[in-house]
Amino acid sequence: MTRRRHGDLVVVSLAGEVDVDNVSEVRKCLDEAVAEHGPRLVVDLTGLSFIDTTGLGVLVRVLATLRDRDGTMALVAPPGQVLRRLRRTNLAPLFPIYDTLPQALA
Repeated sequence: MTRRRHGDLVVVSLAGEVDVDNVSEVRKCLDEAVAEHGPRLVVDLTGLSFIDTTGLGVLVRVLATLRDRDGTMALVAPPGQVLRRLRRTNLAPLFPIYDTLPQALA
C-alpha cells in the first residue's frame, strides 16, 4: 500500500490481495489517508489480484464516511478480476471507476 498527494487528491494504491487476513491494515491506511489529506480520495486497485467481500466492505464504508463529509472517492480498476467482482456484487454503480490512474486524476 502506498499513499501520495496529487493536488487536492490523495491516491492510495493497493497491490496483491485484500482479504480477511489484511483488511484491517487496508482499513487503517484508507482511514489515515482521509484523516490526513482530506475528503477527496482515489483508490488505485490496478495492482490487486484479488479482493474479497471484507475488502469490498471497507471500500463501501470509506465511501460512506467521505460522503458524510461531502467528499468523493473514485476507483481505478482496469478490466479484470477486481472489476468483475465489483460488478457482480452490484457495487460498481456506487463509485466512479476509471481504467487508468491518469484518467482518474484528470
